[in-house]
Amino acid sequence: MIIGILTQPLSRNYGGILQNYALQQVLREMGHEPYTFDLGLYTWKDWLIITIKCIIKKIIGISCTFQEYPSRRRNQEKILRKFVTKHITLASPRCKKPTPKQILKYKFQAIIVGSDQVWRPKYNYPIEKMFLDFTHGLELKRIAYAASFGTSDWEYTEKQTENCRVLAQKFDAISVREDSGVELCEKYLNVSATHVLDPTMLLTKDDYNKLIADIPISTENYLFAYILDENENKTSFITKIAREKRLTPIIIGADKELKDSDSIEKWLAYFRDAKFIVTDSFHGTVFCILFNIPFVVISNETRGGARILSILKMFSLENRLIKKLDDLNKISSSPINWDFVNNINEQLKEKSYNLLKSNLIPQ
Repeated sequence: MIIGILTQPLSRNYGGILQNYALQQVLREMGHEPYTFDLGLYTWKDWLIITIKCIIKKIIGISCTFQEYPSRRRNQEKILRKFVTKHITLASPRCKKPTPKQILKYKFQAIIVGSDQVWRPKYNYPIEKMFLDFTHGLELKRIAYAASFGTSDWEYTEKQTENCRVLAQKFDAISVREDSGVELCEKYLNVSATHVLDPTMLLTKDDYNKLIADIPISTENYLFAYILDENENKTSFITKIAREKRLTPIIIGADKELKDSDSIEKWLAYFRDAKFIVTDSFHGTVFCILFNIPFVVISNETRGGARILSILKMFSLENRLIKKLDDLNKISSSPINWDFVNNINEQLKEKSYNLLKSNLIPQ
């Protein structure tokens, strides 16, 4: 089956790129031919409109962050796009939204939406595109796999809710990445959904080790911190843990200026070789679990607390979540039963894999 995948732009998001890589790998293993829609076209016109809106917001007292110049964004994207170019098959051309013409060009028989926060309206506008509004009148399978709202709150406007409810009911199958997503689907979209693993967890540690086999294993005893939203309190907290564990801290922020050496592979190798990890990221949490590295997760409600709490609950690791940065002594010293975690992971992986496979049987 020829399958299109609709997900967040594959630009500067380590986890977002790897979840798409994992989904394509799994689909290929099933015998399908996957392509990912290459979203993220960003022009000078877009930048100008966003900048003007941001200036107006600041004038009336609303906080707003100015966006990068398109040329600078493209230069930064190139570093992680090397992995995309090598490992991910894209449907051209790059676009803001797929079109029926593009679907017909590739003869897609199914489109999968997911994973990542594809159903969070603050990250996707218009949100209706993530419910496949552009497929109206086309004969194909519509599937959501591990789609995420990011939060347990309903963030849609009344109009968005109405539009997306109609579109969701046209899907052949819907699965979500968080347990709270099951409830949101039922309550607001009037559809049933199944709770499944993120695509990254459908692959094994060995699969990821093959990607980084050329990177020598580090002999340094270090603590790795992957932080989406850096601040002084988090940095101080990380430094304290590193000092108590006698580890050298290596801190990487999601918004840092990327260098040529900041590859996807290097990022994965940091997880592989760390002695301890601190993160406030969903996919940071995923790779701690996959690589069996002791860790703690700093609660990050802004980015979507439900998604992290949900995955920790799946593995009975809720005690790894830090809501107050003075909880160190209670959490960081408690051991993790990795045999139990790995056994649960195998069971959930089989269930999620089989569900995806069964949803892709041609009619």
